[in-house]
Parts: sequence; C-alpha cells; structure tokens
Amino acid sequence: MFKIKKIFINTSVFLLMVLSTYQVCYARSAVLQVKNDERVLNTKPLWLVIKDAAFYDADSDDLVTAGVGFSKLSQAKIEDKFVNPNSPSVYELRRAKLNRYIDTRTGEGTYWGFKKQDLTPLFDGKVAGNEIQAYMIDGDNNVALLLQIPLDFDQDNPCIVAVPTMDSQGIYNAKDIQIRGLWGLKHNCAVVYNDKGLGNALFDLSNNEGYMINGQVANKSVAHDELLFSPDSAFKHTENTHDRFAPKQLYSKHNPEQKWGQYVLNSIEFAFYQLNEMFSPTHEVLFNKDNTHVLVYGVSDGAGAALKAGELDATGIIDGIVAVNPQIQIHQTPLTPLFIQYGQTPKVPLETKSLIDYSSYAALYLPCAVLAIKEQEAYRSVPDVSNFFFANNRCNALKEAGLLTSESTAEQAKEALQKLYQYGWTKEMAYQLPHYYYSQSINLPYQYISEYGRYGLDELLCDYSVASTNQEPLFNTGQVAPLTKTHFARLWVNNSGSLPIRLNNDIIAIDLVNNNDPTGARREFYSHSPNSDVIDYNLAGAMCLRDTLLERRVNEGLFSVLASGKLNQIKTIIVHGQLNVRNLPDFSARAYVALNSYVEGSFSNLRYIEVENASYLDSAMPFDNVLIPIDYYGENAMDWLWRNLTKNTSLPDSQIMKTQVRGGNIGFAPAITDINIPPIMQSAKQANRIKLDNGTIILPN
Repeated sequence: MFKIKKIFINTSVFLLMVLSTYQVCYARSAVLQVKNDERVLNTKPLWLVIKDAAFYDADSDDLVTAGVGFSKLSQAKIEDKFVNPNSPSVYELRRAKLNRYIDTRTGEGTYWGFKKQDLTPLFDGKVAGNEIQAYMIDGDNNVALLLQIPLDFDQDNPCIVAVPTMDSQGIYNAKDIQIRGLWGLKHNCAVVYNDKGLGNALFDLSNNEGYMINGQVANKSVAHDELLFSPDSAFKHTENTHDRFAPKQLYSKHNPEQKWGQYVLNSIEFAFYQLNEMFSPTHEVLFNKDNTHVLVYGVSDGAGAALKAGELDATGIIDGIVAVNPQIQIHQTPLTPLFIQYGQTPKVPLETKSLIDYSSYAALYLPCAVLAIKEQEAYRSVPDVSNFFFANNRCNALKEAGLLTSESTAEQAKEALQKLYQYGWTKEMAYQLPHYYYSQSINLPYQYISEYGRYGLDELLCDYSVASTNQEPLFNTGQVAPLTKTHFARLWVNNSGSLPIRLNNDIIAIDLVNNNDPTGARREFYSHSPNSDVIDYNLAGAMCLRDTLLERRVNEGLFSVLASGKLNQIKTIIVHGQLNVRNLPDFSARAYVALNSYVEGSFSNLRYIEVENASYLDSAMPFDNVLIPIDYYGENAMDWLWRNLTKNTSLPDSQIMKTQVRGGNIGFAPAITDINIPPIMQSAKQANRIKLDNGTIILPN
C-alpha cells in the first residue's frame, strides 16, 4: 500500500490531497443543510486564520504519539534530542511535546487511554490522519486551534470532540491529546483543541521574541501578528526586564477567562468549516449540528471552559459535556440560596469562595502550617514536607504581622493549619498541601489575580516579575540568572503555560521572583520580605496579594468570569475529586451542581460523580500509593455519554465512587486493579447516591 509521509502544505494542496486520500463519496443529500430550499455553501469564519496542515501516516509520525508509539512511551521516559538546540525544527518540537512517560501501573494503558489489550505488533496506538493548525483572531489576541481528523473519520455518523486545553496549557499538551483527544479519535471523531486564549505563549523580554503556534521562535519586530503573545506597544523596558519573561495569562491584559465558553464554540465552528471543506466536493455544507454529534471534554480550567460553552450554547450545537475537576466559580446572590447536606443531617448553607480568595489564603498560611502537617501525618511520608527549611521564620513573621496569636512556633503552625481547615480544606487533604505549595508556591493566585485585574508588565504587581533563575540543582538560592541549562527555543517543550517552568524535577528554569528581596531578586521559596533579615518566603508579597482582592479592577474581572449554572439542558457529567486541594469541591463542582439544580430544576440533564481518594493530581509519584487516577472516571463518563447519544441508554445516577487506594510505599505502589477503581454505575446503590434538589446537594455519609 502506498504510504504518504508527513508533508507540510498550503491549504489548497492539502484539500486536494485529502480528497484523494479519503476517496470522498459524492452528494449525500440527506445530510445537507437546507435553508429556504437552497443548499448552503460552506463559509469560512472571518476570525479564522489557517496556518499549516499535515498528514501523518501512523508510521514515521502520527496524531497522538508523534510516531513513537505506546510501547516506547510506556517503557521509559525518552530523551529529547535536537540537531540544533538553538533552533529545533517543527518536527522535533512536536515530538518532544508529545513525549510523555505513561506509567501503566496507574491504570492508563489498561483501563483508559491506549488500552494495550487492544494493541497488536502492527498497531501500537499510532493514529493516522490530518492535523490542521489555526488560530482565531479576537482583537489583538490570538487563540490557538488544532484540529485532528482521523483517517477513519466516520462520514456516515459524524462526530466532533472539542477539547479546551487543561489549565494554561497550549494545544500540544500530551495529556489532552493522549487521553481526551485519543478518546475522540478512537471513536472515529474529529478532535478540535483550543488554548482558551492562554497557552504556553511565553515572551522573552530581553531578546524581544516569542513563540508562534508551531512552537518556533520569532522576533516581535518581524512577526508580531504571528506570535501567540507579545506585550503591548506601551510597555517600557526597565532594569527589571533583564532575564525577564512575560507569560500570556499574567500580562496579556485580556482576562480571556471571560471568553472561554465562546472560544470553545468558535473551535467547534472551525471544525465544522474544515470538515465541510475537506469532504464536500461542491463546497456545500455536509455536516451541521443536526446530523453531527458534538461533545466537549475538558479537565480543570478546560472543564470550566466546557461548562461555560454549555451556558452559552442556546442553539443546541453541543450534545454532551464531560467536565473533570472543573475550575468553575459561580455567581451566587441572596436570591439563589444554596445548601449542602450529608445523609440525614440537617442541611446547612453552602457558602462559596472564589479561587483567588482561597488560593491566596493558602499562600499566606501554608508555609507555616506544614510544620503541623508534618507532626500530624507522622505515621506516613508527606511529599515535599522536608523542603520547608524556613517554615519557622514564616510562622514567626505571621505572628509579628498580627495574623497569628500563638507564642510558640509549634502552636503557631497548628493555628495556621486550623485556619486552613476553617477556610475549606479538610484533614483528609492535609498530606497533599506541602506538595501543593512547594510545586507552585504563590504562582496560582498570582496568575489569576493578574489576569482578572488586567495588570500590565510595567505595574509590577506586588513587586513580582517573571525571570529565569539559577538552574544548578545544588547550592541554589533561586536568584535571577540567565538560561544556562536550556535555550528559549527549546523551552517551549517544557512550558505548560503556568509557573514555574521546570526542566525536570530538580531544576526550575523560569519562575515568579520577588524584586524587593534585600539580597537581590529571587524565587519566592528563597525570598526575604523587604524589611526582613531572614527567609520568610516573602510574607510581604503574600499579604500584598491578599490586599489586591479589595481592588475594584480585580473584582470586576472576577465577576466577569462567574458561571450562571444554566446549561441549556445539555447532557452533562461533572467528575470531581473529593480531595482536590486546588479546586476545593465545595467552592467549585458542588457549588455548580447545586446552582444548576436551582436554575434548571427538573429540566436539568446534569449528573455529578464525586470520586473518593482523587485530587487534581494523578496516581503517579509521589502520590501513587494514596491517590487514584481521576482520568479513568473522565473516560468512563465519556463512555456513558456516548452510549446515551448513540444507543439511547440512560445516563448514570449522580453518585460517590467508593475507591480504594493502591497502598504500599511511595514509588512502589502495586498496579491498579478493578478493586481500586470500580466503574460508574447506571443505577447507584442508595448508600452511594448523590441527590440534587432545588439548590441543595445531598451527599451520602
């Protein structure tokens, strides 16, 4: 059989190649969209710019593993090799971006994802098909799009799966492509990704260059319109721009979260346009919302975007949504009272907090509370707790600032931990909290506060900036330093869109730094407050961020992203980890489903699956022995939704998933089995059933 190797081509040549490759069948009038008895011509959206297209033959390259295959990805982490690290090729960048080690002990490759039992020596998980890069133009904001169309796209039963990327990731995020995208491709659907206006769009201020959609570097003066992000023309270089960088989410001044839902709908429109261009020889519309199943499948911020797309979809484009661990914040007023109830106990008001509120609160008290967590969790190993060398200093600084009242350090730590419990975290979550802070420090609240307030680079919010830092694994005090262990051109591979940007577990290349440290600008974890002679993790910066919550600009930005809970009766399954310390259940998923039950009542088609022993983290190290993988339940929910749409089976009950952790020691947990992750049941046991009733969520004891 003749094999077509990967080719980068212009749009017209691409369409000719596709027509011959797919052997398009002519005129299926039954699926043509009709308007006033006339066939409708396919029309390109005015905001759409198509950049590149490629065909992958599932031999040297493919849609989901870049030609590597599941077997190699599941054996060991493969080293990325570039011919010229200063200027990697598009091919090298894409392959490195999709190079993700898959630990099959977590259940991926058996219970979800590639499923090695379905693979053969001739089929190692590589998927052939076409890939189109594009972006939508929203004012001066470029939103990246990626469409993947499998070779066996089912024209007779067409379907589209939209994947808004997780967190601040770009369109080439391996977990989105190899889990969520792969689900769609395996069901012969086209899969379309969008980066929600965030993406890994880092800009190098020292060299005035940034990334294009394919990961290659270009100078702002040469390719301003081609960059995913570049600072506005009003930005002035200062002494704080040397070795400094600008992530898009922090400094675009767009607050793209308020448009997440619209971006998802735009991505679906792009998919329809491209599919009709590809398969209709007469440029008439073959596929439309009436004959094509459209599903949205997102995780974390991507899950929040999926729900917001459902709220905007008043015309019935979307058939179903699966939202896993959604980062969603609701608009609650005294006129929408929400309640939570456990078993037969009396219901109590469900008070909600914003992400920037509770995450900035954690950044204030957590670096002290770790001492109490270490003592409380002495019976087990707590990941990263031993890295808090200066926790005593933070406790003392909180006392001096009047934020703690206890006298001894030990009592101060207990007081700080108790404050976290009172604010929404639970004792069952405590062992995750040191890792939660150590892995991201103050970056999480900072990125959202900066986004909501539309802060510019010149404003130096709370005297922070983003810089490259010392990349030596030993004797590292986090000071600003040039990139020495990598190149900006190669850093696109490591960048997730969020801070810090790591080269590996031991080396951080770029992070938020405290410009006001009296010993010189450095990372938060090694930082002094301006008037302190000890490292206190820059308490002054954490207090400053809390103060910004009172600013009008921040509150206006926050208000613009709040969800209404009205899903237009779209069939939706929300899956949330009960121990999610990043998006606390009460303030995200539970609040949303309670609000939806109030707003849509008996007309709602929303189901809620809450998973025991699951968090925002997966079941890999260092939590392989105590957390179970939430991605299994995301795919399980998609399977239920698909059966409902294609076979008319009933959606499952809302329910608690009673899981069992793998146990053992960190790094040596046994492989996951059926005992650990029971599947979602269509009819849940009464003891596991969750009830939603007019603004009240009732959870089993």
